[in-house]
Formats: sequence, C-alpha cells, structure tokens
Amino acid sequence: MKKLKFLMLIFLMSITAVSWAQTNVTGTVLDDQNVPLPGANVVVKGTTNGVVTDFDGNFSISVQDSGSTLIVSYIGFDSKEIVLNGALSYSITLKTSSTGLDEVVVIGYGSVKKSDLTGAVASLDTETLTEQKKTDIGQALQGRVAGVDVRTLSSKPGAPLSIKIRGNTVITNNNVGNDGVSDNLSDDLSKPLYVVDGVFFEDINILNPADIQQMDILKDASATAIYGSRGANGVVIITTKNGIEGKTVFSYESTFGLRTATNLPDMYSGDEYVAFVDDYLKARQWRGLFNGTNFGTIDDYNNAVIDRSTEFQSSNEEADNVANRRYTDWLGDYRKSGVQTSHTVGMSGGSNGLTYNGSLGYLSDEGVMGIEGYERYNISASLSKKVTDKFTVGLKTYLAFSEREEGSRELFRSTFRLVPTVNSFDPNGDVILFPDDQDQRFANPYYDATGEWRVNTKSLDVIANVFLNYKPAKWVNFKTQFAPNISTTRFGEYRGLFTKAARNDPSRIQSHYDSRFSTSYTWDNIVDFDFDIFDGHNLKTTLISSLYYNQNEGSNLETRDFDTDAYLFYNTQAGTDVRNYGSYYGKESLSSFAGRLNYNIRDRYLFTFTGRYDGSSKLSVGNKWNFFPSAAFAWRVSEEGFMQTADWINDLKLRISYGESGNDTTVQPYSSLSFLSNTNYLFGDNLGNGKVVAGLSNSNLTWEISKEYNFGLDFAAINNRVRLGFEYYNKETEGSILNRQLSSITGFGSAVGNFGSVRNRGVEVTLNTVNVRTDNFSWKTSINFSKNTNEILKLDGDLDEIPYGRHGVLKIGEAVDAIYAYDKVGIWQLDEAAEAAVYNAVPGQYKFVDQNNDDLINQDDKVVIGSISPEWTGGMTNTFTYKNLDFSVQMHTRQGVFGHSEFYQHFAPYQGDDAKFNKVDLDYWTPNNPNAKYPAPDYGHPGEWYYEEFDFVRIGNIGLGYDFPNQLLDQLNISNLRLSLDVQNPFTFTDYEGPDPETGLQNSYNMTYAVKTVLFGLKLSF
Repeated sequence: MKKLKFLMLIFLMSITAVSWAQTNVTGTVLDDQNVPLPGANVVVKGTTNGVVTDFDGNFSISVQDSGSTLIVSYIGFDSKEIVLNGALSYSITLKTSSTGLDEVVVIGYGSVKKSDLTGAVASLDTETLTEQKKTDIGQALQGRVAGVDVRTLSSKPGAPLSIKIRGNTVITNNNVGNDGVSDNLSDDLSKPLYVVDGVFFEDINILNPADIQQMDILKDASATAIYGSRGANGVVIITTKNGIEGKTVFSYESTFGLRTATNLPDMYSGDEYVAFVDDYLKARQWRGLFNGTNFGTIDDYNNAVIDRSTEFQSSNEEADNVANRRYTDWLGDYRKSGVQTSHTVGMSGGSNGLTYNGSLGYLSDEGVMGIEGYERYNISASLSKKVTDKFTVGLKTYLAFSEREEGSRELFRSTFRLVPTVNSFDPNGDVILFPDDQDQRFANPYYDATGEWRVNTKSLDVIANVFLNYKPAKWVNFKTQFAPNISTTRFGEYRGLFTKAARNDPSRIQSHYDSRFSTSYTWDNIVDFDFDIFDGHNLKTTLISSLYYNQNEGSNLETRDFDTDAYLFYNTQAGTDVRNYGSYYGKESLSSFAGRLNYNIRDRYLFTFTGRYDGSSKLSVGNKWNFFPSAAFAWRVSEEGFMQTADWINDLKLRISYGESGNDTTVQPYSSLSFLSNTNYLFGDNLGNGKVVAGLSNSNLTWEISKEYNFGLDFAAINNRVRLGFEYYNKETEGSILNRQLSSITGFGSAVGNFGSVRNRGVEVTLNTVNVRTDNFSWKTSINFSKNTNEILKLDGDLDEIPYGRHGVLKIGEAVDAIYAYDKVGIWQLDEAAEAAVYNAVPGQYKFVDQNNDDLINQDDKVVIGSISPEWTGGMTNTFTYKNLDFSVQMHTRQGVFGHSEFYQHFAPYQGDDAKFNKVDLDYWTPNNPNAKYPAPDYGHPGEWYYEEFDFVRIGNIGLGYDFPNQLLDQLNISNLRLSLDVQNPFTFTDYEGPDPETGLQNSYNMTYAVKTVLFGLKLSF
C-alpha cells in the first residue's frame, strides 16, 4: 500500500511538472504612474523565449518551470526581474530610469549607454524617423535635432537636402555662387560625414527610412574625434535594422497620397496685369520729365496719356483679349496633383544564434508640373551567426536603385513669365509656339511639360559590411570588418526642338550624356577591452586600424544640331555639332590609427580620451600625416550623496570637452601637385598643339585643423517629465584652404593653400516635457533651439576682404556666406528729388547709403548687409494620445536668413523688363503711393537690388494615427495594425512673396512649387 501511495505521489508530481511546462503566465506591465507600457519586452531568463506587451501593456508567455524568472524591460525604464511564485497572473511596475539612460548610443566604432556619454550626441530611433511618413531621411530629420540645419533646396521629387551641423567651417565652398547654395550637393564641402552600417556614404537621400533602426548625430569634436579628419563637419551614423532571435515577424508598411502645390505666389490676374501695365507706362513717361533740374509732379503722373499698343499687340489677338477681358491661366493650366505611394515588406527573426532581417521597399513620387517624378527601389538584408561562444560572423548589405526625372528646367518660370493676355492655342486648337509677339525668347511651355525637355538621372548604390567578431574572454573583443561601396550614375539631358532652349531651331537642340562610376571600401580592425580595475572603477579601451580607399571615374558628352527628337540623350552621335567631350579619373586613400579610452568612476566621474593619426594621399609630401587628440569629462552630479535628498531631480550631468579634428575634404586629389594642360600655339604660319604648366604645386599643403570646446548639461526632473539638454561650443578652424589670387605676371590666376581661419560658436537647447499624463490621455512636447555665429578670422596675407560673384564677399569679422551690396535706407520721395539727382536717381528709386560721402554710389559703397545662414533655427513637436488614438503637430523655423531672390529679380513689378513678364503682386511706389515698400515700376530698380529676408515658420506635419486594440488583433492573428493620416507641409508663415522661402535662395531655373502632401498610411505586422 505504501508503495502504491509513493507511485501515485510520483505520478502527481510528474503531472504537475508537465502542467507547468505547458502553463501560460499572463500579466500587465505598467509605468510608475500606473499607465500601461505597450511594446515592453518580457523574456524568460536564460532562454530566448520572449514576448512583447500589447497596446494595453498585457502579455502572455509560456513557461517551462514554476520557478522561472521573467526579465521585463522597456526603453527609458529600469529592467526588473520577476521570480514566478506559482501565480498565473502578475502586475509588474517598472520604475522610470534617468531619462532613458540605458538607451544605447552609437558613437563610432562602438556604442555606450546614454548615461555614459561625455560628448554632444543626439539620437533618433526608427519610430521618430518613420512616424511622419517622410520619403527620405533628411526630411525626417528636419526641425528635430538642435544644431542640425536641414534645408530643402527643391521640392521636385527626389531632390536632395542641405544638411549642416553647427554651421559652415569651409571658407570657400565649391557650390556657393551668385544665388546662394545650388542643388548640386556633390560639391558641398561643408556636409557632414555619413556612415551607414560602417560604410562611408555620400547620398543618404536614397535610403528608405523604414530600413533605419537608429540615427546618431555626433556634433562636438570629442564625439567626432574617433573619425579623425573625416568627421570635421560632424558625423551622422545610420544603423539599419538587425534581426532579433525569436518568432519570425513579417511586416508591411504602405502609404498613398497626393502632392499639391502650396504657398502659391500672388501673381497678377488678367485685370491686375492690365492695371500694372498702365502704371508701368505712366512711370516710364513720368520718368522722362526728370533731367536733374526739372522734376515731375503728381499731376504730371496722373495726367499722363499712355499708349497701350506698345505692350498689347494686335498681331496675336492680345489687344482683343484685353478689350474683352479674355485671359489665359498659364499657372493653373500647367499645375497638377502628383501621386505618391510607397511599400515596404520586411521579415526578421532568428534562433540558435542565427539572426536575420530583410526588407524590400518601393517609392513612387510624382511632381506637380510636367513629367517630374522619382522612383526608388531598396533591398536590405542582414545575417548574423554566433558560430561558437567566441566567434560571430555576419553580413549586412543594402542596395538602392533610383531614377529621377526632373523634366524641363524652364517649365516653372516660363508659366510665371508668360502674361495672361496672350493665347496658348490658336482658333484651330493648335499650339502657338511663341505666344507673345513682343518677345520671341519665350516658347509655349506645352512642349516642355509633355516631355520634350528631359533631365533624367539613374543611380545604383550597393554597400556591404562583412564582419568577424572574436571574443576570447569576457573583457576583450576583436572585430574586423570590410565595407565596400559601389556607386554608378548615369545622367542624361535632352532639349528638344520646340522647347524654350531650342525654340524651333535644330542647331540649338542639345543632348547631354554623363556617366560616373565610383568604388570605395573601408577596412577596419577594432580591439575592445572592458574590465573593472577595482570596485567602482571601469576601463573601456578601443584600438582601431582603418584604411579607406576611393576611386572615381567618368565621362561626359554634349552634342547639338539634331534632325529629329527621336533619339533623346541615348544617341549623342546623331548630333553633328560636338560641343564637349571628356573623361576623368581620380583616386584617394586615407590610412588611420586611433584609440579611445573611457574611464568610469562609480558612474559619477566619466573620462574619455581619443586620439587619431590620419594620413591623406591628397596632401603634400611631408604634410600627409597628423595627430588629432580630444578629451572629455562628465560629472553625474545627481549620483552624489548630497543630491539624494533632492528626489525631484532624476538626472543632472555636467560635461566639458576639447578636441581637434583635421579636414582634407576641401582639397581635391592632386591639388598639391602642378599639372599640365593642352594649348595651341602658332609656329610661323602653322598651328601647333603643346603642353603648358596649368597650375602651381604647393609643397606645404596640409590639413585644415579645427579646435573645439564644448560645454554641456543634461537635466531631468519630476519623474523625468521635464528633460533639458544644453550645449555651448566654440570651434575655430585654422589653416582654412582657399585659392590665393596671384598677380598675372606669374602666369597663373590662383594657387590653393592653407591661408584662412574661421570660427563657429553657438548654443543648442533641447527641452522635452510630459505636460499631461493620465490613464487614458497624455500630452508631450519637444522643443529645440540652435543659434550659430559664423565669423572669418583670417584671410590670405594682409587682405581683409575678397569679393566674389555679384554679391558675395569673404571679409574678416563676417560670415563666410555674407551678402555684399549697398545699404538700402528707403525710397527717394518727391521732396527729395534734388538730393536724389546728385546720385543720378529720381523719386521712386531705392535710396542707398553713400558710405564715403563722395556723391557716388559704386563698388566702394558696398558693405555686408546680411548672411544666407540663419541666425537661429528651431523646432517643436506636440503629441497628444488618447487611448489608441494619437495626434501630433510638428513645426520648424529658420530665422535671420537674408539673400538674393532670383524670383524677385524676374517677377518683381520693379524688375524693369518693359513689362514683358507677369509679376508678383507687391506694393510698389507711385507718386500716389509714396509709402510703398518697393520702388516704382520700369525705372525703380537700380540693376542690382533683389535682396529679401527668407524667415519662415512652417508646420512640417500634422499627423493622426490609430492603433487597433489587442482584442481585435488577436482575432485577426495580427500583432500590430496601425492606420495613419499625415498632412506634410500644410502651412508656411512668411513675409516672403515667392513660392517658398526655404528655396528662395535658389535660382528659379529648374525650380518648382512648394508642395503639400496628404498621406494615408498602413502599418501591420504578424
């Protein structure tokens, strides 16, 4: 009997064990305010068995043992271990950590917890990058990070953005011209370094934001020092998604929306244009009354007899159109809505030490004029295998193929130029090639809009990162990674017979075909040491050997004079007039040795020391190598004993750093060498061909060196509901590279060298607050502010200024992108006619300051009147959440921008072009309107002044989203389902009357409207 009881006991214990092996444990994860935490990780300790909480913070997990331990974690909160005690349901509360200090920040060749940061680093996660459904990373970054100025250069689909970190350290940028910064960012020497999965990258516009796991922005010299010379303008580190061990997860993201023109300039309607022509004709006649001693009066102006026939022609029915108020809406006829759609399919998972992640993305984006469009295909794949406890191997690859069609470069401004009083089609419905008999330069934009003008670019980029990780002991790790990058681009442009460029003249038809092929690689060997010296003292050391190689080659061809438009740019040899042809080749290499030491004393005192020794092939012999050190210290004041009574303070950290970084990006390969070029010469009566020395060598050409101090503060209070970040920096760049102008007696125009010096200093403030937080509702606000002051400290020799272009100047004490022009102080009025005559001016013209009082307005009177760089930038995002519904509004601003507006130069009423163009409706001067802001039509413009302020506040995104409840998702066997509606760039507040203050510095050639996009989004995973 006892034996039977014993057997029954064993049987019952076995049943109990089996039942536990099959038991599900449920629970809810809450924060310290009893608000559910969706997306928290719940893992059985010592296993790969894990789940994620649903929107209501609930989870259900299968456990194998009644004594198992659950590890519960969530970003921004302290992890917690729960030992199971036999219960089947648990309520778990996580304590808010110090401002998410356990978050991992990538700092280059490694990562650290946010709490251990000593430099100025900002991070954006995948949720932030994708929440507004932006098509490229630059747009997602705009207005989100203090110290990072992101500017749209064109609203055409696929257009790149300008990104600058802490101002411009480059004293002469290749792409700065008469009208500000061009849209050719390949020559922008002030752009930051982009690192994608360890690969140095050029164009992040081709990346799919949905593929990005995290973006880390290194701003100060201490943070960027590990990249040495390549990090002189800041570093943007992009990490694409990796797989995570566990269930295979499939995901799908899609958007569909419409793009429409917004912020439309107020151009003259038909009646308004006719009234303007009357004022223009009066102004011309009235101006003729002034001869220095005789001056016109208001009565002379009002009684002027005008002849409209000089402006409204009868040969093309224009006069009849005016008489019958029959007008053409050129703008409306060629403006349309564009469709934008995107799809991303992803898969990730892993088991037994193998993790994988893959995605396939597609984007189609149509423009709002003509045939503008952009298509992008992205393929991302990563694979990592833990071969043994010591060895891990992996591969990451990323492929991007894109095709961008810009359409006609003239279409936009042609529709603005053509006046509403002329016809687009004749009575038979045929296109009138030259609608305005007054000016045969302006062809009908019909042909430009339908594809006779093509500007097409195809690009293919492939990057990879193959790595081997060996960890022989807990405290040491070795990693070697090889990261190649192959990029090829084909550019084609064709200007057909009936475009504005050719104007029905076959000899003017143009075909351009350019190709570029680039190969580069980076090979890094990294050794990490991490060990405790003794209690409370931790030492981490990183040693790096790195080799970078880059090779570029390409060709270009231009021919003209075609007998058909059938070939486009694919058959350049059909053009009988060969205008340009050539090919090029160049290569460069950079070899580096670096080390970083992090010393942590009781999580209170944090020291970082970094040194990098760089050698560049582009610099002169004897000056190729240089050492760039940095040091940083952080004090976590909140961890001190005397702070423990201030329990309302969650975190307080003070930081100080100093670093030096070099820069050789301002130097083209072979710049230190002299070179030869072809030339022709006469030998008697014979024409010969020979070689001449075309440039001077510089045996002293060496690094630009930037020295930067940074003071920072991180603060969090009231249960982390208020978080503040502050930075002050001062960065001086010595030995800035610029071209020295040489005397013509030398036989050379200029020579490149280290002649200048530039300083950038400023402040950055970031404030994040949780204004309201209840069980069902929350309101969060994020604000950032940046102010940067740029100043030239030194130029070549004794020079204190070097003018360039129409309105540019390099001047000591001023910004590198200063505007150099006359100082305007108003408009000459009728009672000032005699004084105006001294300067050969009349009432209605701009009044300028005679700086040297010589009664002349000339080059000697030009001064710096502004800068195209903003005085300050800022952004703010408000997010409201009610249960499963969320609503957000994001805005950003650029203030203190001043520059030349080519749009005004073409379309201001005082433009002085015989009223051939239509005009933007500006308040112009007449004798009856003396308090106007702008000068008189016809004669009011002095030939140079079209400078404007481009300040604006833009609502970047209004978003509404809904996450479906867990109960419904369980029925559908879906883990996540979200619908969203985003309105991108719906409102812009500005005094600038052009199409877009953000692109106002650009040439109106090859431009388009500012664009508003309404996007519906779907995101699901299962």
